[in-house]
Amino acid sequence: MAAPTYSAGSLGNVINAITVAKGANSAALVDLSTVLGGALLCKILTGSAVITAAVTFGCYRVTGATATGKTTLSAGAAATATSLTVGSASGIGKNAVIGVVKAVGLVGELVTVSNVSGTTLTVSPIINAYSANDLVFLIEQTPSGGLVAPGASWVANTEYSTTIYPPAAWLWIIAAKNTDATNSAIVTVTLDKNPTFS
Repeated sequence: MAAPTYSAGSLGNVINAITVAKGANSAALVDLSTVLGGALLCKILTGSAVITAAVTFGCYRVTGATATGKTTLSAGAAATATSLTVGSASGIGKNAVIGVVKAVGLVGELVTVSNVSGTTLTVSPIINAYSANDLVFLIEQTPSGGLVAPGASWVANTEYSTTIYPPAAWLWIIAAKNTDATNSAIVTVTLDKNPTFS
């Protein structure tokens, strides 16, 4: 996973040219809590093997947390793991989708919780490896900050883009989901406008 050039509340790449495999997702924290607004430029780049289904970008409002997360991982987890150990599972329920992001870089993924036992979450297989103290976010289950999909049909080695405008004064998880059943796509999300409150 490429490290983004984004830091909370600043302009720059939120997701920086990450390859999202078929059926997978990539997600990142976007902090608009102290700005008047933000425009997220959502881009996909097809490869020589062309996608035939959309890559969707959704903005999910973070609930009950600050930019440091609702809770943190209390132990690391390898890629493909199906359990996460958290400092507190308070508020995390069965069948909830949560955001898990690295503390450094603020990029990660959405996972679905299938069971909660104490502080252990059984989740869909994770895509990335995570370390203790990485961040866990409770999010709304429907992307109220917008849902977009660049392009309607695609050709090889071509970039497609569109913009999403989540409301200001909130923390958001932006997620890129590749719905294609066969091929990957490279995704980038850039925060390109953020006038600050005065």
